[in-house]
Amino acid sequence: MAYARYVHSKFPGFGAAWAAWVIDLSVDPASGRIAITRVVVGQDTGMIVNPDGVRHQLHGNVNQTLSRCLLERVQFDAAGVASREWGGYPIIGFKDLPPIDVLLMPRQDEAPMGAGESASIPGPAAIANALFDATGRRFHQAPFTPEAVRAVLARPAPGQGPHA
Repeated sequence: MAYARYVHSKFPGFGAAWAAWVIDLSVDPASGRIAITRVVVGQDTGMIVNPDGVRHQLHGNVNQTLSRCLLERVQFDAAGVASREWGGYPIIGFKDLPPIDVLLMPRQDEAPMGAGESASIPGPAAIANALFDATGRRFHQAPFTPEAVRAVLARPAPGQGPHA
């Protein structure tokens, strides 16, 4: 679980929508593959003018965030960025998308704060927290690719190893 408030504009900016994620996942320790089994997103956008539009926006935020957190990685070579075309940039497929439940706060007495990308913000932290719950290990850097998961799981657990 994680939550965050989206901030618009230049520093220090101004606060906009709040979002929270609750995520269920499983991890195959041998392969390092993460299976996301459910995402619940709660959103406070203030006044909601078009509830279905907000729900669709939040579904898109979840899809994009899962891709960024599980698959996407900019590749570098000696000349710099090697990922130069979208065809080689992986995104999550429909078969790997979990059920997504959206809960909207009914705050019609407040000014609208927008939906935008606000629901993307807590996603990486929620996934990292769910990974900790599943494995007992802290994951500090997305993307949480199978290679990254296996690398974290291969390290000695806290309190174990030669320097414990």
